[in-house]
Amino acid sequence: MDDAMHVISFDDLKLLLQSYSSKKAILTFHSIGDTDAIASAFALHAYMKNSVIATPDRITANARSILNKLGFNPNDISNEFPEDADIAVMLDVNNFEDCGSFAGKLSSFKGKLLIIDHHMLKQIENENLYVFNSEHFSATASIVMKALDDLSVHLDKNTLLLLALGIISDSAEFKNSNPLTFIQIGRIMEKTGESYPSLLNYMWHNISPEDKASFITSLFKAAVHIRNSLVFVEGHAEHSANVLADDAIRIGADVALFHSSSNGEISISARLRPPLDSKYSLHMGYIMKKLAPLIDGTGGGHPCAAGAYGKQAEGLEEFIAQFNDYMYRKTER
Repeated sequence: MDDAMHVISFDDLKLLLQSYSSKKAILTFHSIGDTDAIASAFALHAYMKNSVIATPDRITANARSILNKLGFNPNDISNEFPEDADIAVMLDVNNFEDCGSFAGKLSSFKGKLLIIDHHMLKQIENENLYVFNSEHFSATASIVMKALDDLSVHLDKNTLLLLALGIISDSAEFKNSNPLTFIQIGRIMEKTGESYPSLLNYMWHNISPEDKASFITSLFKAAVHIRNSLVFVEGHAEHSANVLADDAIRIGADVALFHSSSNGEISISARLRPPLDSKYSLHMGYIMKKLAPLIDGTGGGHPCAAGAYGKQAEGLEEFIAQFNDYMYRKTER
């Protein structure tokens, strides 16, 4: 029996979503769900009325902040996997391994499995699995928006704004974009009456002048070194390591690694300047997942943006050393 997955066309994707629109569904995504994954899930949830959004562990602080600003409740995201669902939709991820605690449940799921993703296609042996995976889209939110548009689904203002933020974030603020990226953002701006600066404002953390000063000070104190013609930036953040890692890439770093700790938990954020992930076959999510046991935690994410969380601060030094060693070896040419 042929047990290979089914790679489907965009038209097939729309038909599949339509046929399961009223059936029981779970909408899930990779470990440590980011804004693109969350936006895709909430938009599909507006169409698939009998669906639940579930995360295998947590969502990023950025995604949580955006949901709160737009009036969505992050607590509506479950940690339970409904085994009796008719369909499981995996968003912004194209393999089971990156789905953390849901990996085994997804691989043995008896219902229909559907992947909607925009990264490099991976082969999975599973006859229940249907895959729409196209790198022609800059974000999974872009795929979901086009599918719902074609199905004439009406989305409210805040869901449209959430989709826009998913597209902006996963296109690395248009560094990885195509004509459709700009068309969709333009359409959302036209429909919602929002300007581009106002869209970016939803992504901006409301922080005090003291916290801003702390971010700048931490960034200036970060270690900077050059290896294999790449600029590496590494440092400690009083809080929000992900913000500093993003800022380091924004001002010219090729690789950024920042860590912070609070409430007995250590948080590590890694960033890579696109398209270095493709050039060197690098995946930050894979690296964070592989190293997370060193801090007694979990990790995951995307090729250019990922994180790890754990409770074993004593393992941080070894984590950083192994991260750098791996990056040095992979970027040697």
